[in-house]
Amino acid sequence: MRTKPRPADETFSLTPMIDMAFLLIIFFILLPMKGLDFKLQCYLPKGDGLMPIAVPPKETVKIRVRKEGDALVYELGQHRAPEAEGLTPVIRALGKTYAYEIDAAPLVPWRGVVDAADVLAAASCTDVRFRGGPMPGRKR
Repeated sequence: MRTKPRPADETFSLTPMIDMAFLLIIFFILLPMKGLDFKLQCYLPKGDGLMPIAVPPKETVKIRVRKEGDALVYELGQHRAPEAEGLTPVIRALGKTYAYEIDAAPLVPWRGVVDAADVLAAASCTDVRFRGGPMPGRKR
């Protein structure tokens, strides 16, 4: 009995079988991590979430930064200071119950605004807004 010889180009490729082996290895490595979500504790609020709590807006206190000659002047209400740190006692007395707005005049350098923001950050005031006007002689 004679059999036909196989053609030379007909070979068995192992690539799909190797790919499947790697996928099975990855699957069985990641399988124990599925139970991890049951072991993590988290504390969520107990409310039903249907009635949102209305938070009244905070009253805004303005810190004005003006340029007088070559010096900067910081104003908070009736208080004036040549440096931003001069407003620290007033800001600490007002506390975090207010929203603060830093209002910079047109020719005030950024350093003046940053100094005022640093004083508010040191007093742990987080509700800070910035405001400024257009440069003189510039059209919007």
